[in-house]
Amino acid sequence: MSKHHFYRPVNYKNGCERNCLECWLGVSELEGALLSKSESFAIEVEAAHDHSHWYDASIYQAIDQGDLCAAYSQYFHQGCHLAILPLSRLVTDRSIFLPYGVMVYPQGRLNLSAISLNNKTLTKSASSQVGASGVSFQEFNKYPLLVVPLRFSWDSLVLGNHQSHMEMIVSISEIVDGLSFDMINYLNCKLEHLSSESKPASPGQLSSKPMMSAAMLVRSGEMDSVFLAGAAFTHTITKGLGLDLRQPEWDRFPVGGGVGITAAHALSLYSQMLQVQSATSKFVQALSLIEFLAYPKEYQQFKKVKTVVSRYMADDLGDRKRILDRFEVLTSKVDEVTKEQIGLRTKIVHIGSRLEQLVKSRREREEIFAELDGYIRKMIDHMIEHSHMTWDKYEAVKASM
Repeated sequence: MSKHHFYRPVNYKNGCERNCLECWLGVSELEGALLSKSESFAIEVEAAHDHSHWYDASIYQAIDQGDLCAAYSQYFHQGCHLAILPLSRLVTDRSIFLPYGVMVYPQGRLNLSAISLNNKTLTKSASSQVGASGVSFQEFNKYPLLVVPLRFSWDSLVLGNHQSHMEMIVSISEIVDGLSFDMINYLNCKLEHLSSESKPASPGQLSSKPMMSAAMLVRSGEMDSVFLAGAAFTHTITKGLGLDLRQPEWDRFPVGGGVGITAAHALSLYSQMLQVQSATSKFVQALSLIEFLAYPKEYQQFKKVKTVVSRYMADDLGDRKRILDRFEVLTSKVDEVTKEQIGLRTKIVHIGSRLEQLVKSRREREEIFAELDGYIRKMIDHMIEHSHMTWDKYEAVKASM
């Protein structure tokens, strides 16, 4: 422990994952100071604010063929940078135009060689950890690629450490989900007893390198870039082949009214639910989503929730009573003779039962999830249809149903 010797390498693994050996041991005061400075930076990322110019029909062919300078010139004028993410568990044979400046290009469509890659601008530690990930820039040629304009500080990116870069990839992926992929999941997947086989991976994930992710960030107007790679996500989907993506209609996406904001959050919850492996947990989450859709701004008991659901679903009083009775079975029905709880949700949440124990037939479980999916979609579709409204006006529409 003399000051003339290094300390013993306690917790050596964690040190090497976060810093290069030189920085971790403090051999270089300059490098240590730079690392300390980089750790203080939080890389805040947000979507572009103005999309009124997207997309310009006069340059349709340039956008379609991946001319990023032409496609995103207006975003560059706003000070936005570009993020390019690989898409795994997804195939397409044409360029997909999405709202809010998002483009999906088929494999090989983008000419990435026209973009100057300069990872030397990153800190020594961050650059070396990209190399240690085993992911090369050439991996991008194996995937369809997504492009999205974003607002963030390029200086913060350059000075950030590896951990902040991984958090940035997750943030970008979540922004893309909110802008486009939550709706794509909703349109192309459905709530099932087992995990969805058509759900794509999170934007940025790589299927060729298990648990690894990557992003290419292009500086506004300069068309030079940095390449980030590492273990940003905690899990990946392996079941099924994923999604064969086709051009969605833009009018299926919610717009930015108060109801549209609620609908967008519901789509996010639906998309997250598709990833749940346990049928029991998925059942509880589905009922929680229905509860949110009925009363987005406050908690209410399911006695009130089911009356709202019945307004969306019922064509007459007979249908409405059937739905109300059905929700008793799904949630908190009490046996008239024994006075015991037999409602599925109560048995699962408060007594600890599993759905497979309560509903032993696989066909019946599949029917339950199809039923729940029908409730959810009826409510979300109605909200999207009225997504331009304020919430007060929409409440008046609900009251008249």
